[in-house]
Amino acid sequence: TGSINGSYRAEFEKFRRGLVTEFLSWQSRIVREYLRPEQFITHNFDFAWRGYSYGVQPAVDHKKASACLDIAGCDIYHPTQSRLTGKEIAFGGDLTRGLKAGGQAQASTGGQSLSDGTQALGFNGQNYLVLETEAQGHINWTPYDGQLRLHAFSHVASGASAVMYWHWHSIHNSFETYWKGLLSHDLQPNRAYREAKTIGADFARLSPTLTGLRKQNQTALLVSNEALTGMAQFPLPSGFPFGAPRTDYNDIVRLYYDALYEQNLECDILFPEDITRLSEYKLLVVPALYSAPDTTLAAISAFVEQGGHLITTFRSGFSDENLTVRHTEQPAGLNACCGIRYDEFTEPADVALRSDVFEVAAADREASLFMELVDARGATVLAHYEHPFWGSYAAVTENHFGSGMATYVACLTTPAYTRAIVQRAADAAGLWGAEQKAAFPLVIRYAVSAGGAPLHFYFNYSGEPARQAYLHGAGRELLAERPVAQGEILDLEPWGFAVIAEE
Repeated sequence: TGSINGSYRAEFEKFRRGLVTEFLSWQSRIVREYLRPEQFITHNFDFAWRGYSYGVQPAVDHKKASACLDIAGCDIYHPTQSRLTGKEIAFGGDLTRGLKAGGQAQASTGGQSLSDGTQALGFNGQNYLVLETEAQGHINWTPYDGQLRLHAFSHVASGASAVMYWHWHSIHNSFETYWKGLLSHDLQPNRAYREAKTIGADFARLSPTLTGLRKQNQTALLVSNEALTGMAQFPLPSGFPFGAPRTDYNDIVRLYYDALYEQNLECDILFPEDITRLSEYKLLVVPALYSAPDTTLAAISAFVEQGGHLITTFRSGFSDENLTVRHTEQPAGLNACCGIRYDEFTEPADVALRSDVFEVAAADREASLFMELVDARGATVLAHYEHPFWGSYAAVTENHFGSGMATYVACLTTPAYTRAIVQRAADAAGLWGAEQKAAFPLVIRYAVSAGGAPLHFYFNYSGEPARQAYLHGAGRELLAERPVAQGEILDLEPWGFAVIAEE
C-alpha cells in the first residue's frame, strides 16, 4: 500500500475487498450445510464512518459481498436531537435495498420485525433488515421525545422489514460502555424503553399493511467502489497521492443524494453491476465516476440516447478500470453524450457561477475545490464561471443526445446550487410532481404495500410543528385510524409523522 503508483494501490484495495467477499462466501457455505428450511443468512453491513453512517463503505464491496446472503442487513447510526435529518436512514436504506435486487425472496424470522414470514422483492430491490441502530447511543445522540418513533418508521418507509437496537441494555465495562442501549445502566424501564414499546405495538398492529413494502422509484444514483478508491489515490484538488482530501468521493455522492432527498425525489442506489437495469429509470445521477470500464460509460451514454436523463459531474470517465487516465477527449466515453470537451482543470479561487437559468442567491453561487474548463461543443451552457479569466468556460451544461438529455456539472457547487440543478433535470424527466410541493424538513416517502395499496409517509424532521396539505388520493391514516381527504391539512407534531394508505 506504500507504492507511489495509484493503480497498484487501487488494485490492492480491490484485492482486499475481494478477500471480504470470499470470506463471507466461505462462511455462508459452511452455515448452509446446517440451515433449517425456515432459516436464512444475513450480515450486518456498515457504511463509511464520519462519526456516524455516512457513505459508500471503502473496505467492502457491498454489492459483491451480499451475493452469498439471503437477505441484506445493515447498521445505520446518525445524529439526533436538533441535528436529526433522516438522510443517513434514507441513504443506508436505499443502498441496502438495492444489494439483492434481482435476487430471490427468502424467509424471515425473529427480531423487532414487521414480517409475517415473507420477504418481498420490490420493483427496484429487496426488503432488508436493520440489524443495528441506536436507541440512546452516543452521549450527543440521546433522542428527544418522538425521535425513536420517527427513526423506526423512516426505516420502514425505505423498505426495512425489521428494526433492531444496539443494544438491549447499556453495558457496564469495555469499549462500548457509553454506547447506550434501550435500557440505561440501572437496567430499569426508562423513556427510550417506553417509546420503543409503542413502536413494537404499532409494528404488531400494522404488520399486515407494512410488511413487504415495495419501492417504485424512477430515479437512480450510481456509486462505485472503484471510483471511491481511485479518488482516494488522487485526492482533490491537487491529485497528488498521499494528500489529505478536503472533499472526497463520498462527499460528492452525498451532495447529490442529499439534493434529491431534500426535494422529496426518492432514488435507488445502483452499483456498476446494475448497469443492465438503467432502462428502469427516467433520471440517472452519476457523481464523480472517476474510474470505470468502457462498458459502463457506454451503458450510461446509451441510457441517454434511448431517452433517459443524466446528471454527471467533474472527474467522471477520467480513468479506466485500472486507474489509468484515458488518452481520449474528456470526459472520456461521455463527451459525445454530454456535448462537451475539456483538457484543463484547476482549483477555483474567487470563482462564482453566472447563469440566467438558475435562480440561486449570490451567497450560494460559489465554485469550490475543483473546476474543469469546459468547452461546449453542441451543449447548451446553463452556467458560466464568473471570473475575469475563466469566464468563457462552461460550468454547467445541458445536451440533447438521441432521445434523452445529459447535464454536466464541471465543478463542486454549493448544496443550494446542486438542488437547483437536480430540480431542472428532474422536471425535464417528468419527475417534478406532487411530492415536490413540499421540501425538507417535510419529507415524503412512498411505497406500495404487498396488497397493492399506495402508502405515503409524511415525516416532520423538525423541532417545530408543521402543517402540510395531504397531496395524494383519499385514504386512511394508519396510526390514528382516521380517514384523510386529498388536500386536507396534516398537523404534524415536532418530530412527528403520518402514514396514509390510499383507499
